[in-house]
Amino acid sequence: MFTLFLSLCIALPTDVQITRLSGASETGKLESISTESLLMQSGGQSVTIPVSDLLLITMPGGAGAASADPQRLILRDGSEISGTAGSRTAKAVSLTSGGLGAIEIPVDAVESIRLQADNPTFRPQWETFRKRETTKDLLIVAKRDGSGLDFLAGVVSSFDSEKLEFLLDGETVPVPLARVYGVVFGKADGAAPSAMPAGKLSLGTGDQLAMKEFTSAAGQLQVVTTWGQTLPVPLDAVRQIDLSGGRLAYLSDLAALEEKFLGADPENSLLSGLATEEQQQLLFGPRRDITIQRQSKLRLRGREFSKGLCIHSKTEMSWALDQKYRSLECLAGIDDEVASNGTHAVQLIIRGDDKVLFDRMITSTDEPIPVQLSVEGVSTLHVTVDYGDGESICDWLDLADAKLLLLQE
Repeated sequence: MFTLFLSLCIALPTDVQITRLSGASETGKLESISTESLLMQSGGQSVTIPVSDLLLITMPGGAGAASADPQRLILRDGSEISGTAGSRTAKAVSLTSGGLGAIEIPVDAVESIRLQADNPTFRPQWETFRKRETTKDLLIVAKRDGSGLDFLAGVVSSFDSEKLEFLLDGETVPVPLARVYGVVFGKADGAAPSAMPAGKLSLGTGDQLAMKEFTSAAGQLQVVTTWGQTLPVPLDAVRQIDLSGGRLAYLSDLAALEEKFLGADPENSLLSGLATEEQQQLLFGPRRDITIQRQSKLRLRGREFSKGLCIHSKTEMSWALDQKYRSLECLAGIDDEVASNGTHAVQLIIRGDDKVLFDRMITSTDEPIPVQLSVEGVSTLHVTVDYGDGESICDWLDLADAKLLLLQE
């Protein structure tokens, strides 16, 4: 009887919030989901939505607690998994995850593994080592005085809970695992980039898992990973399914071809003689996902945004689109950080190659303006935030949630 009751509870629909490609959000009860479609109850009806129309699926019940497992495995596909009992053989790296069970991944798919508990003092150095392009493995160890991390470049042939075998200058050196903070694995020259996953799963534990395929049944997701392993994941452990990969790019994540800060005021007198052009660029140049003062996320009329650009007038920016995108979408407005301090105005001009796509004065009294522009066939996108009324200074424009939707093949 208890087993039957438990099965019925597990099969109950899960609260879900979906975000469509258009930016519209809906809530309901999730009945099922697969790589192809999502079925949910909304407004008393069952609604089927193609996954190709979705950007994000959020499960409010999947908050959970952060994993206490000390080791952290990061894959080249963007997956991040915490666990214990990390080991490496000639072909694979293994980890035991509290939420996902036993994981075994081909070495070529692994970017790095942190073998000790996270140390905030070492974190910046560890992140720097992780981002290095290297064909050799980097053995990362803590300095004996505890002041930081150091590394040796060679080949990590194997490790287990006791020791690590490190090939250095033709000799194998056994290293006690307690001395090793982590390993960054070398990437072979000419190695193929990771295939674009169908989605990325975020768990309440803080783990993230790139998925090749997924389907739900009896309160679980059956996930096929990008390396081919099938893992069962309880739906109540899921926080989000991000389906944006291969469908959009956030403007704040793209490297600009050019960005110029040309002055804080129309007469260019405010900072004259007080700061060099380089210093002005550092002080007032465009900010990605934070405001000019670097103290908060972008905010428009009380609504906070995790992605976007904060741009001071007068600034010019450009990006190479290479005719890969179909539209640019964002919400444009004067950031709340300055909108409450008097009248502010900018002129926002957006061009695709030599064609003006948008040209409008935006003031601090305006409601945020939805911008949706076709950029199909555009090679270079240009954004200019110019002086608006010729008088106000410290004008900060937000292009909140600015994203480019890719052309679908």
